[in-house]
Amino acid sequence: MSKYKQLLVIISLFFILSSVFFISVTQKSQQVAKQKITQIERQIALDLPLLDLSNELLKHSGNKDAVNSYIKTLNSYINSNELKVVAIAPKSEMVTPVNPHQIIRSLSTNNGLVLVVFNVQQTHFTLSHFIYYFIFLVLSVLVSFWVKFAFIKQSNKRFNNAQHQSIAEPTPLILIVDLNDKTLSSSCNTEQKMCLANKPLCFYLALVEYCTKNDDVALSHNKDVPEELLELANKYFYRLVELGHTVRKRPNFNNSLEKTLSEIRAALDEVLNECPEEKELYYPPKAYGEGSRSRLHSYGLANIRKGNIEIRGK
Repeated sequence: MSKYKQLLVIISLFFILSSVFFISVTQKSQQVAKQKITQIERQIALDLPLLDLSNELLKHSGNKDAVNSYIKTLNSYINSNELKVVAIAPKSEMVTPVNPHQIIRSLSTNNGLVLVVFNVQQTHFTLSHFIYYFIFLVLSVLVSFWVKFAFIKQSNKRFNNAQHQSIAEPTPLILIVDLNDKTLSSSCNTEQKMCLANKPLCFYLALVEYCTKNDDVALSHNKDVPEELLELANKYFYRLVELGHTVRKRPNFNNSLEKTLSEIRAALDEVLNECPEEKELYYPPKAYGEGSRSRLHSYGLANIRKGNIEIRGK
């Protein structure tokens, strides 16, 4: 996670926490103020008969000093900077409109309506509030570092899993045969190339193609090379002629079969030297022991499949 994203996380968390706190405090303050106003209204309603208010109908001016003294006593009882009673007067004497922080409530009496003006001041940024905002900032920073740590841990886990997967499942080896320069190489080391003569090269490519199509066939030294295999070998030889590698008479692939196979094995030994465990897939099997030339032995590539060999210049 970059520093920019971490800063964005901090700002977002702080904004969310502060907003939730601000809305909660504001709603709570409004609820408390409404409850107090209701209680004060009830008290004033009980005390109204004792207040010497003016009465326009009876031409009575009232005692304003006594009313102001009552309001002062009432505010000392309320004992709050956020809520105060500003005025108590008959509706006919009240001057409107009042300022945005004031609330007017009406009380019904025998002499008409009496209006009570409350002054409500909501303080949003007190010392205790700043302490909470500071705590929210610290929490936002801590959470951002936790998110960053979790992100790094998850990235490392994915990287380790990818590495483990690449180790556990290595890329399959591909044998590369290039007809353009008559060389053999492998995907694990493309720089190491081994040249091969025309006859063993064509026979090996034919053997690969033939065994790919006929994976259950047995090729014995004691029998002639199958006609289909010879046709494939001749096809590759003619391709070498087209590429300008030879103008000689095509070889007899039935002759010196063991020598041809030995040359193929020698070239594969060099190319697959770094990947001996993969050699069996591409290696024409040798005949071992007494009676090795029997019908039981086959020089065919039993496990070869399409995709194991890439032929260039075909």
